[in-house]
Amino acid sequence: LGEIYNDKFINLNDKPFASFYANTYIDSSSLYINVSNKYYATEDDAKALVEFVSEGNTAFIVSSYIDSTVLGKVLSRQAGNLWMNHIMPRQFVKTHVQLSPAAYNGQDSFSYYYLPFSNYFSEIDPGMGKAVGYNSNNRPNCAVFFIGKGRLYLHCDARAFSNYFLLTANNYGYMKQLMEMMNSQPGNIFWDDYYNKINFRDEQGRSMSALKTILEHPPLAMAFWIVLAMLLCYIFFNGKRKQRVIPVIKPVDNTSIAFVQAIAGLYMAERNNRNIADKMITYLNEHVRTRYFLNSQLVNQQFVSSLGKKSGVPQDAVASLYNAIQQVQLTDDLSDFELLSLNEQIQEFYKKRI
Repeated sequence: LGEIYNDKFINLNDKPFASFYANTYIDSSSLYINVSNKYYATEDDAKALVEFVSEGNTAFIVSSYIDSTVLGKVLSRQAGNLWMNHIMPRQFVKTHVQLSPAAYNGQDSFSYYYLPFSNYFSEIDPGMGKAVGYNSNNRPNCAVFFIGKGRLYLHCDARAFSNYFLLTANNYGYMKQLMEMMNSQPGNIFWDDYYNKINFRDEQGRSMSALKTILEHPPLAMAFWIVLAMLLCYIFFNGKRKQRVIPVIKPVDNTSIAFVQAIAGLYMAERNNRNIADKMITYLNEHVRTRYFLNSQLVNQQFVSSLGKKSGVPQDAVASLYNAIQQVQLTDDLSDFELLSLNEQIQEFYKKRI
């Protein structure tokens, strides 16, 4: 609207039409626009709307459901099977809307892929108005009614004015063409922001919202405020992020010890003490070679003296160790006592070395 009427200020209305019409200065040739899902109007609202149009103004009402109080003023009806759209399964199709070539000579149709445009006027009094737009089933969904000096435009499919439709391809031209059918220089422009918040009417015919109905009944109002207070308390006390449970970290297993135990178990299962003794002797000689740079292939007095000096182990202990090694190497059947004795001497050497 700001682009189409770039020299006009768009006034916002947030009151029922009867109250708006009675308390607002309205210049001649003004434009009133409403886009809502449902347009519930009281009898007073409908009368004020007719009077507004008859004085030379233009009203453009877009709604998927237009109240019968308004349609009754122009002797027309909207198709009464709209409730079927909510319970019957419908498939997405390429659907379109178009303006009558007699009303506007422009683009043939405007389409998009979604639920089909199915709302339409089942009856339009030819003495008061005519159809200017059609849906994909070629049924009238937009009509203009001539009342007094002005015009009343009714469109019964609000989805044609949704972002999804208007921003698809060149569909914005559909709204532009409709606006070009109206007064190009309106006195004032009024955008309605009241009826898009009204969901139903009460028994007295007043348009009401669900929240207003709740607050009008003290028990419901008390229950509503209690629930709201409980919700705020829940948000306040549970708003902090809760600490998640810290899992117990299992200590890392010493795989070296497990490996040694497994290998020792294999040797002990075979009961081959000589094989175990040979491995112990081999590891000892390798240690002497790499640490003290001595050749253990030839064991004599010079070897014992050199190993004692380099390792810091008394020479008599070194001599006793290697005498025990020679005895083991000469024995094929080694007892458990002899194996333990050899192991103690080797471990004693490791403890005293430097």
